[in-house]
Amino acid sequence: MEFRKARLAALLAAAVIAGCSTTTPPRTTVYEQPSAPKVAATPSALSAARSQLATMKTDARINAALQWAEDYLDQQRAGDASQLLADLNPQVMDDEQRFSWILLSGRAQLGDQRPDEALGLLQSHQSDILQYPAEKQARLDLLKADALAMKGDLTRSLQERVAAHPLLGGDDQDYNHGMIWQLLMQLSNTELADAIEGSSGDLRGWLTLAQLYRDPIADLDAQVSRLNQWSAQWRTHPATEDVPDILEALEKAANEKPSKVAILLPTTGPLKNAGKALQEGIMTAYYRHKQNGNPPVLRFYDSGSDNILTLYDQAIQDGADFVLGPLAKDKAATIANQGSLPVTTLALNYIDQDNLPENFFQFGLAPEDEARQIAMQGAREGASQAGILYPQGEWGERVAQAFAEEWQSLGGTITVTRTYQEGPTLGDTVKELLLVAQSQSRGEAVSRFTSLDMDIQPRRRQDMGFLFLLANPNQGRQVKPALNFHYAKDLPVYSTALIHSGESNPRRDQDLNGVRFVDMPWMLSNEDSELRRMTEEQWPEGHGRYERLFAMGIDAYRLQSRLYLLSTLPSSELPGVTGRLSMKQQRIVRELDWGVFINGEARALPKVSEPGNSSRSREVTAQ
Repeated sequence: MEFRKARLAALLAAAVIAGCSTTTPPRTTVYEQPSAPKVAATPSALSAARSQLATMKTDARINAALQWAEDYLDQQRAGDASQLLADLNPQVMDDEQRFSWILLSGRAQLGDQRPDEALGLLQSHQSDILQYPAEKQARLDLLKADALAMKGDLTRSLQERVAAHPLLGGDDQDYNHGMIWQLLMQLSNTELADAIEGSSGDLRGWLTLAQLYRDPIADLDAQVSRLNQWSAQWRTHPATEDVPDILEALEKAANEKPSKVAILLPTTGPLKNAGKALQEGIMTAYYRHKQNGNPPVLRFYDSGSDNILTLYDQAIQDGADFVLGPLAKDKAATIANQGSLPVTTLALNYIDQDNLPENFFQFGLAPEDEARQIAMQGAREGASQAGILYPQGEWGERVAQAFAEEWQSLGGTITVTRTYQEGPTLGDTVKELLLVAQSQSRGEAVSRFTSLDMDIQPRRRQDMGFLFLLANPNQGRQVKPALNFHYAKDLPVYSTALIHSGESNPRRDQDLNGVRFVDMPWMLSNEDSELRRMTEEQWPEGHGRYERLFAMGIDAYRLQSRLYLLSTLPSSELPGVTGRLSMKQQRIVRELDWGVFINGEARALPKVSEPGNSSRSREVTAQ
């Protein structure tokens, strides 16, 4: 299965085989089975189940197999459920049994991450499906929608869900409503605009609501006005229940938005180049906002000096009602240690501190967050064992530890951890990591004591589902060829954004082919073409190693007006250029995009929808 589908596939599989959304509260679900005759308790072993079924008469065997298959799905045993269902002949079933068989078989196939087979199943039984009542057809339509989403075809999945929505019962509508909203939030701006072009009815209403809600250049006041207009135009639309909450939050955010923003960035000292990139990103976002709304007054202060509290107090005396910065971690901690703060403050770094002032927030580009996202991705794909390879030193230790802690919290096992030094010994470190020498020794021993023609080719260890590699481009160009040479060409390798220089260098980056990595949208796509055009006109050479800090400046500016929404509207998100931004314990958390090296080029992997629950994951419009 292609990697771009894996994130959705694993999560959607878990939701589908469980027969419901990922909500915690028990409720009637979209995939609930019709009532069936009581059967014996489900055997724990598949072999025992098949043996018992072989002794039953046809009707009893069908009912028992359907019930046991459903139980296996509830236990996350999609493969076992598939085998039970494959033993049955749907042609000898009555209508109710055949409906259950189709539904359960589709769920099992999605649970095994086989969306094409699920779609083929539904197509082959289309004539049977058309004979069922509309409510049953709608359930199977949602199964089709899940398969399409798992394949990454979000627009068609959305169409299926919207069409089926009026035919569902109340609880099922709640679940479907949430899935529609999440699909809308996952569509790119271009996909959204293209979908609106050919849409009508309820689908058009959903799409236009999502578009105005996600407008990347909307002013808050203008956005409130447009939402009111949408409500007047679509009075009977299923999404009208969402609008009051959205409107209330946006209206409060409009009232709370700052009018004077103090920006504390270093223009002198060792961090001055980083401060310069951040400032240029902030000003780019400011002028983009100015074209479409009323931006706040910005005032910059040099935080390169020693006394950050004096500077902070001066900004407040100058009338600032929002402070953005500082960048240095120690200076951010000094401000946070003051206890109560006079205005909302968004530090541009993360500090290790509890009991923060209630209006102190943090935003940065922490590699630890990237490591945690990689761990979650591995778990979603079903891996249970991982290896870690990272450079010697405190920084590498810290990021590797973040990955390990997240991975183990998800139930994963770390089978091997190695540090490395860049240079001639790196190949030996990779060989040791893979236990190739032990394999060679075993092969030599066998060859000495037998004359049989045996395969004694050295092999790598097999107890790693993937390798978490922490490396810059130069280091990665040494590690990946060494992995290939030592029989690990097929071992998935996941890395942080560090491995992606952001510059096209196909000749050198051939050695990185196959490495998958997380990075911010700004480094992987050109989604906001107007913002990108403004940037390229002003800085045609880019910002080199500070390009990500430039992008961080863009999002830092956007956050000053949207911070209220992130902190008060449950499950809200901001589609930023540094990632999908959300709030967790006064900390901005980034969800990055995925890329992969192919033919020496870093290519973005298409986004896919993620199944969710009826508490819609809301996305906050970026200015």
